[in-house]
Amino acid sequence: MEWSIQQIARAAGTTSRALRHYGNEGLLPATRIGSNGYRYYDESALVTLQRILLLRELGLSLPRIRDVLENEADEKRALKAHLGWLEQER
Repeated sequence: MEWSIQQIARAAGTTSRALRHYGNEGLLPATRIGSNGYRYYDESALVTLQRILLLRELGLSLPRIRDVLENEADEKRALKAHLGWLEQER
């Protein structure tokens, strides 16, 4: 399943401008760009976006988030780590 940039932004509680910025920074490339130039994202991109937003909320900078995403390719392990961070914050 794929979503347009507007749909995924709305679902994640962010803006299409933020998604474009994350894409330009190399954090969240579009899964596909349609012939009309629109960006589309799949489920994997949605998980990545959720990780980005969580790490931003925890105060990490975009360069640090890039490091986290590049070094934690195992999504299950990464999500467990994020859960640990949230529990510490609480």
